[in-house]
Amino acid sequence: MEDENKKTSKFGLNIVAQIIAVILILAGIGGTYYFYTQNKKSQALLKDPTAVQEAETKEILKKISEFMILPTDEEPNVATVLDTNQLKDQPFFVQAQNGDKVIIYTKADKAILYRPSTNKIVNVSSVALEPTTASVVVYNGTKTTGLTTKFTTDIAKSIDNIVISLKANAKRSDYQQSVVVDLTGRNEELAQQIATLIEGTVSSLPEGEVKPSDSNTNLLIILGANYVSPTASTSPSPVPSPTPNATP
Repeated sequence: MEDENKKTSKFGLNIVAQIIAVILILAGIGGTYYFYTQNKKSQALLKDPTAVQEAETKEILKKISEFMILPTDEEPNVATVLDTNQLKDQPFFVQAQNGDKVIIYTKADKAILYRPSTNKIVNVSSVALEPTTASVVVYNGTKTTGLTTKFTTDIAKSIDNIVISLKANAKRSDYQQSVVVDLTGRNEELAQQIATLIEGTVSSLPEGEVKPSDSNTNLLIILGANYVSPTASTSPSPVPSPTPNATP
């Protein structure tokens, strides 16, 4: 009888050992899978600078929201302070340090100076608006070589307050009509005026096209086969820009 109890006990211990082994194996598989998926996500982000920027902004806003209520009806502009010497004359940046983040909500009239290194809000201020130039990215949506350069020369004769920050080829080369995209949703009038000048149309970002990675870009213009040089001499209303001037 005693021998049978020992056998039963030994059998039970074997079963427990096997169960523990299975659990450990599954845990190992789970850990490996977790790190594999995290690595895949990291690789995907590295291939998409815009996604990296959006992820960073999302994380910053999440931390700031622990201290204050943030506007929910607009996407803020986020910039990084790179050289405080250039900002020393602006009261808002008196306590700023290189690496601080500036979060600007234009509609809500709010500017926030945040320090990621200490997870602290350094300053909060209202946003004083002043006229400035609009940053514009131009894509060539045709097979005509040099069309973006021609547009840059043409538009300078009609509009003074826009800056062409980037010229590139669109993902497609079969655009029949020029398209103007208001990337921020705050330059409706300016977008329409430019579209009228070049006989284009105001539209959302066409499917398959890549949004410019610079969050300070106001408009994206995709030139189509119907592009014509502007004939009117019109200077659109300037876009508002916050006084705080951090380097993006």
